Amino acid sequence: MLPDLILMKKIILFSLYLIPVVLLIRFVANFSINVPIDDEWRLAPLFEKIAQGNVTFNDFWALHSNHRIVFPKIIISLLAFASRWNINYQLCLSIGLAGLTFIAAYKLSSMQAKNGENLWHLANILSCILVFSLVQHENWLWGFQLAWFLVNFCFVAAIYALVSNHKLLPNIKISVAAVFCFIASFSLAQGLLSWLVALPAVVALEGKKLHKKIRLILWMLLFVATCAVYSIDYHPSRKASIISLLNKPLVVIDYFLSLLGSPIVRLPGISAFVGLVIFASFGFFVWHFGKILSTDLGLGGDGQDAHPTIDLGLRHQALPWLSIGLFSVLSSLFITAGRAEFGAVQAIESSRYTTNSILLLIALVQLGQLFIGETKAFFKFNYKWIYRGVLSLLIGIIIVNSQKAIAQTSSALIYKQGAQDCLQLMNYLEPSEFFNKSPESCLRVLSKKTWLVREGAAILDKFGWRKFAKNVDFIAESQKVYGYLDKPQISDKSLAVNKKAAGWAVLPEQKQQPNIVLLSVGDKQSFFANAYVNLDSPDIAKILQSQLYNNARWAVDLSDRDWPIAQTEIKAWVYNPVDNQFVQLRGG
Repeated sequence: MLPDLILMKKIILFSLYLIPVVLLIRFVANFSINVPIDDEWRLAPLFEKIAQGNVTFNDFWALHSNHRIVFPKIIISLLAFASRWNINYQLCLSIGLAGLTFIAAYKLSSMQAKNGENLWHLANILSCILVFSLVQHENWLWGFQLAWFLVNFCFVAAIYALVSNHKLLPNIKISVAAVFCFIASFSLAQGLLSWLVALPAVVALEGKKLHKKIRLILWMLLFVATCAVYSIDYHPSRKASIISLLNKPLVVIDYFLSLLGSPIVRLPGISAFVGLVIFASFGFFVWHFGKILSTDLGLGGDGQDAHPTIDLGLRHQALPWLSIGLFSVLSSLFITAGRAEFGAVQAIESSRYTTNSILLLIALVQLGQLFIGETKAFFKFNYKWIYRGVLSLLIGIIIVNSQKAIAQTSSALIYKQGAQDCLQLMNYLEPSEFFNKSPESCLRVLSKKTWLVREGAAILDKFGWRKFAKNVDFIAESQKVYGYLDKPQISDKSLAVNKKAAGWAVLPEQKQQPNIVLLSVGDKQSFFANAYVNLDSPDIAKILQSQLYNNARWAVDLSDRDWPIAQTEIKAWVYNPVDNQFVQLRGG
């Protein structure tokens, strides 16, 4: 029976580790939209140069915002040409990199003494939940953000290479770690911090005093050389004014703490308070374990153990988590320096930054376990219960946050689907004021810089990487009812004429219903505006006797600037992809 119980326990534990991964894969499968978003459109000219054979190193070296993303550009280019730029390949790689990051973290945790197997697994299951947490939903669904996961993996892998128990020569460990830090440095700007944060792990490598000093000097030279190379022709388009930030210390502190607290709570004020608790907790662990580390990292003696009474390698068990936590803190400061001017609300609302903050939580979970392990037996029992309670609370919070992320992503899905349709119909969209500036424009979901989308779409069309609608028939009268256009309503707001167009639209006898309605004027066979088909319509579903039509209504506000000059007749159309037709809605 005993072997059966052991096997059962292993299956249960494996399932608990696997659940966060499965849930993430299902989340991405349900909500991913195969369409480039925002910064990804800047890569289209790079792909064109590669296809034409005139790409140069400078094209990869060129700054993207304030970052040199050489390796992400190379990776995305390879995936783009292998998949005809299927964004899902990038999303899969992000999940893969997160998986490798957790494996590296799990290996680091396996090197430390287990303070009770159940408690150890609880800490690592929570670490797994954090790594694959849906709170970073923006990054999971945006292929361009694989750079964040790449940097996290490279740094954790570098730390593991330095502190692992593998019988490799210290110089080999340093060489492997340097490669990972180099990749991180040219993936995002904060990757440069990996060199500094890994310094204690470099010094802690076994060896005599002279050897340690030589390695330290070599590591610093590599860091300086990397920074020097990085700074070549460095002219950032967005410059953060440190002086102006220093004049607003409360704004900076609020942003920084909100950034640290955002994986747990995403409410103004409360997020900053939680961030303060997280930061203070990490500060305590730095102070506590720093007392043990200080003598050894001070290069005292001839490489002998400065603390023979300390449990086997306690300093080496704490060191990687202190480094990982410090990397997260310094990276958050780096982000704060560049983004604090936008206010703490931006730190809370931008889920893409949580990928960085999550590393600090993982470090705290592991440091807490080590703290309990070296606590006196008299206090250990109580600390274990407190630790279990905190970890259970974190798991509950993450589950709640994941549900919120699913709800938020679900509500935004119709707009991304509409943007995908918008891209497909690009050849029929006018360069109108509405498409360029209106918040309801489906084109602006792809990028606020709509000219980038149009240029990128032309490149994709040239490659045949996307199917763009062409030679579409315009059907003014159809035997089937595709919907109705209500008479546009005109109102006078602040002396500006505003029109509201509304109605309902369906694709009869088709499972896939329209995401957008397109508006034209006069006899033009092109469109100056769009509306999302996402409003409740139980009456339409009842009349047409199908639940597919529960959200068939649409409405859009059009200002006098959106409305084409000297045109009064408005028409609404729905695209039927099966028959490659624009079908006019009745009424109007």
